[in-house]
Amino acid sequence: ADDLFGGVDSGPKGSFGGTGKAMQSGDKVVLKDLKDHLRHAKKVGECIQGHGKVNLCAAFLKEVIQQSKDVLDDDAITDIIKSCNVIKNEKVQQSKRKVKGQAQKSKKADKSAKKKAMDIHADVFGDNDNYDEYDDMGGAYEDDFF
Repeated sequence: ADDLFGGVDSGPKGSFGGTGKAMQSGDKVVLKDLKDHLRHAKKVGECIQGHGKVNLCAAFLKEVIQQSKDVLDDDAITDIIKSCNVIKNEKVQQSKRKVKGQAQKSKKADKSAKKKAMDIHADVFGDNDNYDEYDDMGGAYEDDFF
């Protein structure tokens, strides 16, 4: 874990608590009650959102769960899995909305691009699709000899 998050000598990462003292990666964190646990979790969450790196966040969470496996019981693990499933379902729904919205936008873009191309074609070659008597003669010639 030190390779991922830096060793003890890597320098301050940000302020810890309200004391103004910078927290080091090797420092001991004292968590006495639920309030301390939640405050620390929010602080870590803010740091993770700050850098936004998915691979580091996933590695951190896996390591926390792995280190806490002796403390967690079946109900706690089930709760964690439920929370992860809710987050996963939200992400899937967001990606479906994005894909659906992009498909609609691309259809509109295709229609407008096609109309623009047809307008250019009409400007260059004319907008006349009417046939005259020579078209029928050419068609008959092709049928007879080809």
